Amino acid sequence: METGCLDELDFGEMSRLDINGTDIEMFIAGTGAPLLYLHGIDGVEEAADFLKPLSQHFTVYAPTHPGFGTSALPERFDRVDDLGYFYLDMMDILSLDQPVIVGSSFGGWVAAEMLTKESNRASKMILISPFGLKTAQRREQYVADIFMMSKQELGTSLQLGTPPLGSDFQTLANLPEDRLRRLMRNDEALSLYAWTPYMNNPKLGDRLHRIHCPSLVIWGAEDSLITPAYRAAFGNALPSAETSVFEKAGHRVHADQPEKLAAQIAAFAN
Repeated sequence: METGCLDELDFGEMSRLDINGTDIEMFIAGTGAPLLYLHGIDGVEEAADFLKPLSQHFTVYAPTHPGFGTSALPERFDRVDDLGYFYLDMMDILSLDQPVIVGSSFGGWVAAEMLTKESNRASKMILISPFGLKTAQRREQYVADIFMMSKQELGTSLQLGTPPLGSDFQTLANLPEDRLRRLMRNDEALSLYAWTPYMNNPKLGDRLHRIHCPSLVIWGAEDSLITPAYRAAFGNALPSAETSVFEKAGHRVHADQPEKLAAQIAAFAN
């Protein structure tokens, strides 16, 4: 198993995959129906506690987005729109036929972009705390600006439990170089894709009606990044989707309620 510094991903296989000349990380674990997991702003490494119970129900394919972790970044990539097409190509290469597609946070935005382009590519879609819609209107802010937060402030805002790795400078100073490099690349790639317009595609809301597969949108009841107005806007743009709210969970539902989240996804998919 080639996990390098990713010791928490010890229940599957981390390998490399070439997608039309772009070399990316791919974590695969479990058995059963295929499920494509698209990670959030924290990288695939911070979803280990969620992917492990999920892999008890599915064969989980969890790529690291181009530019994140040690995945290469194609020269002309600068929009989430690019990631949407990239993953459609990846599904062709892997012969993933209508998998369940799960996207968390930033990855939820990526999943939505994919399926507005080719709506028949998923059997089910689950979006967890998704970004992608307009985050502000004039003087009203619907989504907190994470690029203006300190590492510590962002870390405590993402979840109710222990903040993710690298949320304070003392921890950062003691990290091995390869792990620190991953965190830095994650931050840099997120800025590239989501700096402006901030965390959204202004056209996405007008395209979500193209998604026809059964869909579920999950929110953390105590998500301090996303406002009720934003959640309502997502519901209006994707009215066919079911909605579920997890109590005692923040933005990173997969960190606060990993077992419960995996169980609900399995129930919805089946």
